[in-house]
Amino acid sequence: MEHNIPTLDFEKLAALSDDERSAAIAEYNAAVEASVRGGIEAQYDSELKNARYESAKYKLALDKELPNFGERLGAIEEILASNEMFLAMGDEEKLRTAYYIDRGKNVPAPKSADALIAELESNPEAMRAVEAAVIERLRREKSPALSAGSGNASVPLTPKAKPKTLGEASALAREAFGI
Repeated sequence: MEHNIPTLDFEKLAALSDDERSAAIAEYNAAVEASVRGGIEAQYDSELKNARYESAKYKLALDKELPNFGERLGAIEEILASNEMFLAMGDEEKLRTAYYIDRGKNVPAPKSADALIAELESNPEAMRAVEAAVIERLRREKSPALSAGSGNASVPLTPKAKPKTLGEASALAREAFGI
C-alpha cells in the first residue's frame, strides 16, 4: 500500500520568522507521523485480513463435511477471484460457497448399471446385503410367488386373496392370465 509522505519546502521555511518556522516544522512533523501511522495501520490491517483468510482455509480443509477442500483450493480461489459477489462475504462463507460451486461444476458422471453390478460382484458382502434387502422388500410387499410358465409369462402359484365364490375365482384366474 502506498502512502504519501509530506514534503518540506526549505526555501519558504528560511523566509519565515522563528515562531512561524517552529510552527511549520511542528505541523510537518505531525503530518509525517500521521502518514507513517496510517501506513503502519494499513499494513497491520492487510496482514490481519490475510491471517484470518488463511485461518479460514485451514479450518475448512479440516472440516469432514467438505471432502477434498484442500485439493480443490486452487479452483476454489479461481472462483473467488472471478466473482465480485464474494467481496461482501466473510472468509469462511465465501470459501464454503466457492467450494460448493466448484463441487457442482465437477460432479462425476453416474456409474452405469453394468459398472455397479460388476462392483457388487467383486464385493460378496455387499452382494449379500443387496440380496437381503431385495428379499425383505418382497416380503413387505407380499408379492405372490411366481412359477415358470411357457414363453415369457409366469403365473402366480397362490392367489392374492382366497376366493369365496366361483365368480371371484373366475375373476382372479382371468386377471392372472390377462384375459
